[in-house]
Amino acid sequence: MSFDDQPLSFLMAGQHALLTADFEASGIDPDRFGFYDQLGFLARENADPAYLERYAQWVLKRPRSPYYEDHVRAVVPKLAHLLSETFAAHDAHGRCHYACSMMTRMLDLLQVWSFGLFGSVVIEAPDRGLKRTMRTMAFKRDLDPDTAAGHAWVCAPPFLIVDTTLALQRWDAAILPLLPGVVVAGSEASKVEARVEDIVDDHVRDLFADAEGWRDPYLHQRLDPSLRGFHRTFPARDVITPDLNMRFVPVLIRQPTERLAEIEMKRGGPSGQAVWNSIVAPAFGLAPLS
Repeated sequence: MSFDDQPLSFLMAGQHALLTADFEASGIDPDRFGFYDQLGFLARENADPAYLERYAQWVLKRPRSPYYEDHVRAVVPKLAHLLSETFAAHDAHGRCHYACSMMTRMLDLLQVWSFGLFGSVVIEAPDRGLKRTMRTMAFKRDLDPDTAAGHAWVCAPPFLIVDTTLALQRWDAAILPLLPGVVVAGSEASKVEARVEDIVDDHVRDLFADAEGWRDPYLHQRLDPSLRGFHRTFPARDVITPDLNMRFVPVLIRQPTERLAEIEMKRGGPSGQAVWNSIVAPAFGLAPLS
């Protein structure tokens, strides 16, 4: 995604222009942050739920000026740490979807283009022989009653992975001390092929293996035929640190349907608007929302 690579940048600019033309033909104004809320966009999305991927593609392929890149690099890590610390202070565990929605809404206000991703996460600590997963394809009975399958994070190019709540999921005591409060990674997070074991829970794989007499390495693509095409644009990526290998495997795009005032940090906890007014806006020298 480097803009020093001129052929790639021209190709991306052309793809971005085609997406822009498609939006404008539907009466969508892509110059406005949060245009996924516009009636024209919602009408297209209602007819085709995969239309939301076009928004994410548009954000991903949008040409970025040096000034905009500087703006994003100043805003995104700062906001990520503010939200991570705030969710932790309120013991808001297992609330990745709400953190993702809250962050994308706040980035719209901070004039940073972004979108949310939902998928699987695989955590490995090779030196300690530890491996933990949050997979999207699992039996409900295998999950904690208060836990949904999978995980959610944000993409705000040039940052391809922005995760504010990884350490606030329901991990065990062995892996928890190794997890960072915030994960922010760009193109250094290398593309990798999504494996069946990254996405499909062992019990689901065992069920199919028992029924069919073999273990299908592409079972994830059978269960969700859209994944092959999806991963061409939104590939799985590895974030490597001295202690951990973290694999983020998206399976769909997520954008908030709620307004910031409607997103709760946790049940009965502060809303996104309250967090903005009390913590985020002062940190960025901006006015509170009324």
